[in-house]
Amino acid sequence: MPKETYLFLGALVTALIGIFVARYTSGVQLKIAKDNSEKDIRLQADRLADERLKNEVALERDKLEKLHKILSVISFENSQTMSYIQSSETELSDFRKRYIENCDRLHDALAITDLYYPDMSEPIRQIFGQANCFWGYQEGVIRIDIKTNEQGWQSNMLKVLDAGGVINKHVKSLQYQISERGKELSKAFQRTSR
Repeated sequence: MPKETYLFLGALVTALIGIFVARYTSGVQLKIAKDNSEKDIRLQADRLADERLKNEVALERDKLEKLHKILSVISFENSQTMSYIQSSETELSDFRKRYIENCDRLHDALAITDLYYPDMSEPIRQIFGQANCFWGYQEGVIRIDIKTNEQGWQSNMLKVLDAGGVINKHVKSLQYQISERGKELSKAFQRTSR
């Protein structure tokens, strides 16, 4: 065989080996790139999931804090202490204004529970009902002159105290539930912070 044929065959074999090696190398690089992109996508998805959980926890904490504060004010506004303070009020318009403010707070609490904590909505409705009783009987206490109708005054005062006790019981129960949910949220937040 002529020398040129050997050179041609050598160049052909070298070219085929080069093509094979290039193809194999590009396949390996493509696999590495694919693996890296899948890893990046997983990391990004995990990061987005953690961010979403953090935002949900922050929102829920905010709602729980607001609900807890509302319940604290409701408990105070419908307490024995406030009843005695209100008993000395002479202006029913001021008293009724405070009653409306109390209702507004209860509407806020009900909106939060209906949207975020439906299992807490029924106790809020019960508090609302008892608050209406509390304020109704409290108005009776304010309007009745104890000197001329002590029995009527006492009867209304006992009903005020009973309604206040029921409200306080519901408030304490709900605030305990809020506290427990807050603990769960703290644990969830700690898991995402790692």
